[in-house]
Amino acid sequence: MSFARIFSLAQRIMRQIIRDRRTLALIFVIPIVLMTLLYLVLSNTTTVYTLALVRPEGVGSERINTLIDQVLPGTDKLKTRSIAGSQVDATLKNGDADAALVFPSDFMDQLTRGQKPSVQVVLEGSDPNVASVMRQQAEGIARQVGILLTLSRPASGVQGQLPDLKQLPFTLAEPRYLYGGADYTSTDALAPVFIGIFSFFFVFLLTSVSFLRERSQGTIERVLVSPLKRAELVTGYICGFTLFALVQALVILLFVVFVLRVHYSGNLALVFLVSLLLTIGSVNLGIFLSTFARNEFQVVQFIPLILGVQIFLSGVFWPIKQLPALLQPFTYLLPLTYANDALRSVMLKGMGVTQIWQQLGALLVFALLMVGLSALTMRREAA
Repeated sequence: MSFARIFSLAQRIMRQIIRDRRTLALIFVIPIVLMTLLYLVLSNTTTVYTLALVRPEGVGSERINTLIDQVLPGTDKLKTRSIAGSQVDATLKNGDADAALVFPSDFMDQLTRGQKPSVQVVLEGSDPNVASVMRQQAEGIARQVGILLTLSRPASGVQGQLPDLKQLPFTLAEPRYLYGGADYTSTDALAPVFIGIFSFFFVFLLTSVSFLRERSQGTIERVLVSPLKRAELVTGYICGFTLFALVQALVILLFVVFVLRVHYSGNLALVFLVSLLLTIGSVNLGIFLSTFARNEFQVVQFIPLILGVQIFLSGVFWPIKQLPALLQPFTYLLPLTYANDALRSVMLKGMGVTQIWQQLGALLVFALLMVGLSALTMRREAA
């Protein structure tokens, strides 16, 4: 074994890397950027839940409302707000609360008549993890109110006997879910997001590498010798890549729904429309960025920057409203932000076109912008 030859080979590899600015950026700059982004997200993102309270009204309600205020947890992670009973669904739909604890308006009147009023928890439900936490919080508050109410009532039965704190003076009804249900899991909540991520990532990788080979192997130059016009060249490449990308998106969607048996409540055709717009944009993004690469390795260098940033900032793991204020404006420049929001709205909340038209419009703008950039790229290649 010759250490001189080994050192000579190692030197050659090091010189190649030093001369390649993209590789140096991949090794030193991009990890720092992504780690800084992750630090900002993790250190400044706070999970704050909101519980809406429908309080009793009428004669004697001051007493029960005082007990409610006494048991509310004094923590920054749970906010409360009082609303009317008719505003429960609208408050949850608008995202102004994650759950509602509903006391009947005639709560004290029913107790006075010897009846057991029914108290119910209403959950927004689109995120099963949040729904589980909020159910525990809301039911815990209701039980504490029941215990205090039992202790404050006059004792009955044997003199000096302690009241049975397990027997609440009201019934705690089964929670009502605005979206989803008790059988929904975290997998159901993440499935729409991963449909968008996988469609975007694999399509981008397929298109950028394939088009790079078309350039490096001289296929574009040979095609131009034929009677094919430049406009036909652009349209043909876009349609060819897009067709396979759409088939891939369809396979991912059908596999998630019919093989993995993920729960969904919306129209699958609308889910595919969202994937269609995202896929068209991803195809043309791949064509555009492949212009700046000379080999497959340089294409791979785009992945951490293109995909990593979007995973952190597009609402995959952290709601956009809970991200640092400094980063929130950048989230609305990312196509996955709109795709994730639209896919969750359709699959988890059963929304239609009229409810997600803004997200569809943003994805359409992104797709048209990428089509224009990829067309300019191919025209420059053909010039």
